[in-house]
Amino acid sequence: MFTICRPTVGQEAMYNGWKRQHKVKYQCVVLPNFLIGDWFGPAAGRAHDSQVLADSNLVARLQGMRGRLDVELCVYGDPAYPVHDVLLRAPKGRMTNAMEAYATLMSHYRESVEWVFGKMGELWPFVTDVRRKTTRSRATSKEDCVAALLTNYHTCRYGGVANRYFDTLPPSMSEYRAMYHLHLDNQNMQ
Repeated sequence: MFTICRPTVGQEAMYNGWKRQHKVKYQCVVLPNFLIGDWFGPAAGRAHDSQVLADSNLVARLQGMRGRLDVELCVYGDPAYPVHDVLLRAPKGRMTNAMEAYATLMSHYRESVEWVFGKMGELWPFVTDVRRKTTRSRATSKEDCVAALLTNYHTCRYGGVANRYFDTLPPSMSEYRAMYHLHLDNQNMQ
């Protein structure tokens, strides 16, 4: 979520009552190598996370990917997300000791999403500069998307805190470019 200037039109949709600020939301899937594997948004600041998930069509895309690759595939998501065959979250309600241990372990992986947003803000201050974040006057969502892509390139070149924390290596720049171009070629064929 990025804070934006108070919009002159449609401010109710952008107001996030939990944060008590005007926001735009993004949904981000962070891969174990600390790369942004999926980026969706912007969504209105007041949109519930489960609505952003539905709008992104992530579950259907993951199910399709699992079928094409013929592998077990699952993403660990926000506690607000519903459980699906390709999307897990921390259990709700009363938990056994094993369930609590699992939730604690997995919360460390979920934190890496926040680390990515923090890294984006450090590398590209314009994504967190509220004065620049005005609706209808700038292409801030495009700037945010470019910042996400450039963050992936930076991670390939220099790594990141999650790479050290989880003892993983990002791909090289040439490997990442090859993956990205392969994805674009597949998109153009559809």
